[in-house]
Amino acid sequence: MNTSFKIAKIIEDLFLNNDILWATEISKILNISRTIVHLALKDLLENKKVNKIGKWSYVKYKSLIFDKNNSVEMFLWNIWNKTNTINNYIPDFKTKKILEEVFYKFSPEWKLMIWFEWMKKWCEDRNMNLEEKINNFLKIKEHIEELQNYCWLISAKNSFWKHFENIYLDEIYYADQYNWMEFWRGKLAEMTFYAKQSQNKNLIEQANNEIFLKLECIILNWNFDAIAITPWSIDRKNQLLWLLKEKLKQLNLPFINIIKYYENNIPIPQKSLKTREQRMQNAKNTIYVEDKNIAKYKKVFLIDDFVWSGSTLNETAKKLKEKSVEEVIWFSYVWNLNLSYEIINEV
Repeated sequence: MNTSFKIAKIIEDLFLNNDILWATEISKILNISRTIVHLALKDLLENKKVNKIGKWSYVKYKSLIFDKNNSVEMFLWNIWNKTNTINNYIPDFKTKKILEEVFYKFSPEWKLMIWFEWMKKWCEDRNMNLEEKINNFLKIKEHIEELQNYCWLISAKNSFWKHFENIYLDEIYYADQYNWMEFWRGKLAEMTFYAKQSQNKNLIEQANNEIFLKLECIILNWNFDAIAITPWSIDRKNQLLWLLKEKLKQLNLPFINIIKYYENNIPIPQKSLKTREQRMQNAKNTIYVEDKNIAKYKKVFLIDDFVWSGSTLNETAKKLKEKSVEEVIWFSYVWNLNLSYEIINEV
């Protein structure tokens, strides 16, 4: 039995308990690359074991497999049983209110899914028990809240410290967990991810509104001398960090001029670099602090959006400190304490 056949068979078995799956979802469950998953799914499509649903990057795969005994009656009974278990559960008002505030997804049809009814549909599409999944969702939310400080920010200092020989950042915070385990991206991550992808100005504004009070809290309480925005590699019509900068101007702090310069005029986005070493080298040779007032700033608040290794931020902090800055506090919209390259590379 060759390797590709084995993987196709494993994925086929996975569909016995999951009627609809994303390729990335399969990759995560089985801990194998998406390239291998797509090759196996191609075999399953050719053998009429699965069907495609949706288009382009929103493709899902629907099982055409019945239960292990190929019993149509048993298969239909299982679906009926799961659906009725889901439909019979009605959470209390408090739970519905929490879901309204926190559950936030985009469907493959670009429809915004929020509140209890969409959590219900999300579970129905995957033949999952609604009560069980809502309880899991609430437990993850409670755990994340336990990690937040008085400004509702999460410290990544202890995790970040493990990966660098020299650390130039003094404190490290982010606003929300990127991956809410089985529920994938959290609200802010989902919002920010699609804001960057679509460059939709309204969605960008929503994402920035989601974090603004948290930023206002830490900026006003920590007595910063200036704010620094990490420069972006790729120009976009509506730039997430640029619009955040415009919003932060109301706090009346100066902004340090940091630029990204490429000698050959070919920008290399950090997400295209696969190793920490490559990203550190890219940041070292492309980021420059050019500010005539830099000597005035001793405590700086450094902001980025999505972070993988932190190499760019650490290198930027180093260059700020070489210019007489004494303390650099970093913030990003979302991060993960155990974030993998495959997840962050979607952005």
